[in-house]
Amino acid sequence: MLSGVPHCSVLVFTMYTRPLGIIAQRYAVKYHLYSDDTQVYILLDADNELNISSSLNNSEHCFADIRLWMTQNLLKLNDNKTNIIYLASPYCVKFRKTPILQMSPSSITPNGSITNLGVIFDQYFNMHENFISVCRAAYYHLRISTV
Repeated sequence: MLSGVPHCSVLVFTMYTRPLGIIAQRYAVKYHLYSDDTQVYILLDADNELNISSSLNNSEHCFADIRLWMTQNLLKLNDNKTNIIYLASPYCVKFRKTPILQMSPSSITPNGSITNLGVIFDQYFNMHENFISVCRAAYYHLRISTV
């Protein structure tokens, strides 16, 4: 093999991280595992304040259990690489204060945009920042190829 990850390693990694999925399912949190990246998703009903409070509380307990599992398995949940984004219509975001998620020992403030596998997502999901980034990269490559 010239490059890549042996299939056995993928199987071992999948078996090793399976408890993360079990923890997320226990709290009814959707999740996605990709390489060493774990993404969790929750749905917040903007018209139901009780739903928002309950969902955020559930998420905080889920993250506490994930942090505990990672500590017990000699892994670290890096707060500096943890991002939160709330996706909503501009109307919804404009009139609602976006909550800060408490992840002991720190709290995480939502970002206006995040990058996921090279694609930039913004809170309104209009892809404007991603479009600007792609255009900038294309322009750069066009310029260096003509020089």
